[in-house]
Amino acid sequence: MGGNSTKPKDHQNVQHSTRTSGQDPGRNLRDTKKVLFVHQSKTKEQELVVRNFRDALTYKANGSVKVELIVNMADPSKKDTVKDSSWLDEVNNVILLCLKSEAISLMEQMIKEKNYVKDGLLNGKVFSVSFGQSSQWPPEGIQKGTDHARDFAFEFENVDCLTPIDFESSDRMTALVAAIKGT
Repeated sequence: MGGNSTKPKDHQNVQHSTRTSGQDPGRNLRDTKKVLFVHQSKTKEQELVVRNFRDALTYKANGSVKVELIVNMADPSKKDTVKDSSWLDEVNNVILLCLKSEAISLMEQMIKEKNYVKDGLLNGKVFSVSFGQSSQWPPEGIQKGTDHARDFAFEFENVDCLTPIDFESSDRMTALVAAIKGT
């Protein structure tokens, strides 16, 4: 009889531990990195690629990274939704900039206005991604605030139709997730 009452408990424990495994994003909510993702997309196709990147980042991070807010700088009304540097004072908050050559000057202006640059050093919690070739980042006159990797160029040849699978299968995504989790 004692064996019968133990079996259901063991089975319940197995089910419970499976349900709360590393794939449960709420399990370590305080350890989850919160990302403010800033990009400049002028077309619906570009916005779709950005969403595909976001989905791949979230999937690859397995619940340890959450994109809190996506801001498209191509929409002038959205510029004020970019958080200032005080947002980076929170332990788990980071900024992720999506760079394209035509957006560099806009991103440079934004990081200065939001005080992500202090004494010529870019805050170490600011990351950048480029879906194509590496961009000139940080801009001239601004130095990286850390020696750790913060800039990730995916080096895809055709950036107009990237899917989440394209990003997920990239070693750059694995490195980016590790870098974000390491802040």
